Amino acid sequence: MEFHHGLLNFRHQPKPAKRGAAGRRACASGRAFMSCVRHHRGRSVQARSARIVAPFFAAFAAFAFHRCPLVGHAARLLAVVLALAIATAPVRAQGGNGQIEGVVRDEQAAVMPGATVTLRNQESGVTRVATTEADGHYRFPALLPGTYTVQVEIAGFTPQEVRDLTITIGLALSQDFTLKLRAVAESVTVTASPPVVDTTKSEVAGVVTPMQIQTLPINSRQYLSLALLMPGTSLDATRSFFATVNVGGSMTFNSTGNIVDGMINNWDEDGEPRQDLPQDAVQEFKVSNVQAPASFGLATGGIVEVVTRSGTNVVHGDAFEYFRDKSLNALEPFQTTKPAFRRHQFGGAVGGPIVRDRMHFFGALEHTRINEFYTVHTGLPEFYAAVEGTFARPSHRYLYVGRGDWQISNAQSVFLRYAHEDELSTCGGCGGTTASSAGFDQETPRRSIVLGHTWIRGSNQLNDLRFQYARGGYYIAPGGTPIWTAVGDFSAARINRLSRGYNFPSLSYGSSFDELGPESRWEFRDTYNLTRASHDIKFGGEYNDMPYREENTGNILGSYTFAQDQRFNPNDAASVAALTSAATFSASVPPIHTFRRTQYAVGFVQDDWKLRPNVTVNLGLRYERLYGCCNEDLDPSIFPIAIPYIDVAKRGDRDNFGPRTGLAWDVQSNGSTVVRGGYGRYYGHTRILGALSEFRNYQQFSINISNPAYPDPYGGRDPRSFAVSGPANITVLANDYQQPDSDQFSAGLSQRLRPDLAVHIDGVYSHITHDRKILDINPRDGVTRTRPNQTFGRVDRYQSSGEVKYKALYAKLDKRFAHRTQFLVSYTFAQSRDNAPLVRYLDAFNPGLDFGPSNGERHHAVVASGAVLVPWDVTIGAVWTLRSQLPWNATAGRDLNGDGFNTDLVPGTTRNAGSRDLSLDAVNAWRAVNGLTPIRESDIDSSRINIVDLRASKSLRLGGPLRLELVAQIFNLFNTTNLQAQYGGGRVGNALSASFGRILTARPGTQGELAAKISW
Repeated sequence: MEFHHGLLNFRHQPKPAKRGAAGRRACASGRAFMSCVRHHRGRSVQARSARIVAPFFAAFAAFAFHRCPLVGHAARLLAVVLALAIATAPVRAQGGNGQIEGVVRDEQAAVMPGATVTLRNQESGVTRVATTEADGHYRFPALLPGTYTVQVEIAGFTPQEVRDLTITIGLALSQDFTLKLRAVAESVTVTASPPVVDTTKSEVAGVVTPMQIQTLPINSRQYLSLALLMPGTSLDATRSFFATVNVGGSMTFNSTGNIVDGMINNWDEDGEPRQDLPQDAVQEFKVSNVQAPASFGLATGGIVEVVTRSGTNVVHGDAFEYFRDKSLNALEPFQTTKPAFRRHQFGGAVGGPIVRDRMHFFGALEHTRINEFYTVHTGLPEFYAAVEGTFARPSHRYLYVGRGDWQISNAQSVFLRYAHEDELSTCGGCGGTTASSAGFDQETPRRSIVLGHTWIRGSNQLNDLRFQYARGGYYIAPGGTPIWTAVGDFSAARINRLSRGYNFPSLSYGSSFDELGPESRWEFRDTYNLTRASHDIKFGGEYNDMPYREENTGNILGSYTFAQDQRFNPNDAASVAALTSAATFSASVPPIHTFRRTQYAVGFVQDDWKLRPNVTVNLGLRYERLYGCCNEDLDPSIFPIAIPYIDVAKRGDRDNFGPRTGLAWDVQSNGSTVVRGGYGRYYGHTRILGALSEFRNYQQFSINISNPAYPDPYGGRDPRSFAVSGPANITVLANDYQQPDSDQFSAGLSQRLRPDLAVHIDGVYSHITHDRKILDINPRDGVTRTRPNQTFGRVDRYQSSGEVKYKALYAKLDKRFAHRTQFLVSYTFAQSRDNAPLVRYLDAFNPGLDFGPSNGERHHAVVASGAVLVPWDVTIGAVWTLRSQLPWNATAGRDLNGDGFNTDLVPGTTRNAGSRDLSLDAVNAWRAVNGLTPIRESDIDSSRINIVDLRASKSLRLGGPLRLELVAQIFNLFNTTNLQAQYGGGRVGNALSASFGRILTARPGTQGELAAKISW
């Protein structure tokens, strides 16, 4: 299915209708569409809107009934009933929206029913009108983030207006009115200050505002990097493939949930963020560390929720160019000369009215083209000079977004948003001890379209329906080889692009892994919201259908691991032939292609209960079912022999109920001091890619040989005949395999210090269980070297035994923009221990060896950011980041336990003891046994981070609405050396390497950037 960028999403608020023959003629003729819309108002507009959306609801019901095998007939019938009920009843919303509510009273504090309350979006002009109820209460739900004006009128009293009411993602804002008797024709106007403390939520969260996005330095215009301003966030457990961030207790790359415009923005196959957006297309985004409400799931860590921009009543636009060049960069560590570097990042955005106050559009595009370089530096040029040096790494990316909003009536609105991304990156992972051929090139096309409809009746009912179709894919090839895009084609032309791998203690060279993975997502989501007295109740459901194709060449040419560094020149056949000390050889054959479909169904209910005027209790319950993650549809008869470890009848994760409970106490009932706390259970993403291996038993064979012959590990046979000559290595899923889950606890305090300044302190504990681990359940005996079941070789069981225990203290001093300044200072103290989820146990006979500090654990992190508007229209923004060290493993460099994997720890050490409590005595004893000199404490490099980024901009008027903004950004202002490139590469943990303990990659030194933006 192809989309065209230019699709819009409309929201329309009618003015007083045109009555009579003129309106009817315009409607009948079809010449004036908006005249027709104006002609039909009130009940007729709602009825017409219902007829418009009814086919969509019917399609939803049919889809749920026919394409959802994960549920029985009763559940499918419930989906149909829910869809039909939604189609015929009014209801109420969520999905990134906020609300304004309050009570209207007179001077004697008596409530005033029947007052007319008018709300107007100050940017778009969209207007809604409500009438206060018998208790004087009014409410405007389902508000997009933005700035609003609320006016109250009633006969005999002075009208009152409050301006600049700022709504951020999910904020419920209270604004009461006290009206005075009218003495003369007058009105009262008040300007509001945005609250610095949320008095109704127990979740630990923060919002990155448009002001921060516009004024702070952002490397590569990657808005999501500003999530790192918040406590409890990092990049240390992520991967380089996609723009992402770890949030809360997230200690794996796939445990953070990502939401854009209320819909899931994660890959199905591995769980990382699927799609990026142009910076100009982002209105704001929210970072929730813990205690997200029941409407959110599929994350054992935190949630990042993004809302895209809408058009306004005035045509606004901009065009920009951000430019970098090597002349603006400092020399980086491990470089002797500055390599050529140039980057152009250009684009623009435009938005405005189609019909004022009713229908608006917005579009943005961004193009990035980079010519950059990386350095391979092993520290042993006497062995590896032939592959060391500085090499080109070009890349490009295209981003497009189009959105339209239409306020059909006071009760009906719709939006449509299309996003498009194409990206080519080259030599991922290259640099340090990883040679060019051991990295990878990747193309990643992505598309998504989201449609939303909101229906409001009165002030206490609302329905929010959303649909998403998204598709994307990754197309990966060894570095420097052409990208292959034909799924399932394993011709000689493809295989001949690959090379054998050679892994030494201080160098990795070559790769024969080549992979394609296109997938799509059909997502339907509906939320019904009903407010009754002190209860704000949401309930709803969601269904996702996700087809996925995955194919790869396997490690078809294989890879050797050598126990010692030695001379290696891939261009010298004699050098390659002379290699010695081969420790292991691994391969997988033949290439394979697999299709999978998963479905994800959700039901939830959330009640935000005003127990007292100053006490809000957040109660929720969520049920979710991810069908296909546990291979419950596997047919064991596809295998040539029976596999006794598989019992499909016992499979399926059906008990995923997640209770949520929390409390927010406004201690003094004035929004100055809030105490909060809560507990919630959350279920996370399961790696669909990993579960495919079970379907591939006896179709693709894995080969692991200890102490192999070199250069022919197969003894003259071809790889496939060698693989089938003995018992096959197989993969099975545990029959109780399930989604990972997280129990989250938090308690905190927020204190307003000034109207624009507050401090927030929270203690957090998260216990993640049932994440994936890999265990060989048919291991060789250490003495006899035989396996318990000799019908099979290694039997890798993917089981739900991964575990993370995360505890942290978050502190945040937050000053909202006022008096020309804003700042945010965040501090995190964190301790996290786990057993290395997602990967293989180090020793099948001793699973306890895997417990240790989490890979992404940094005990301390401070991030200070701020911006100030100085005279002459100059804005200065800065971010200062300090983070303590990461842990790391000291590995033996040999397969000590004979399991075929070269991951064993140095005897006498524990997992991730590096930069914690590593015993150098144990390391040096091991090195002595292998004839190597001892390591000193001073030989161990630090991975701490200390970076200051600066942005300065000057605004110039060019006449009329035109303005020119000149921007200069400097990243790593003081050229501080920060070893270990982002995403964890470069640390040498192999104790047999002469570079043990060193970090041979680094984050960039000082980099400058110049930009110009014309806006109107």
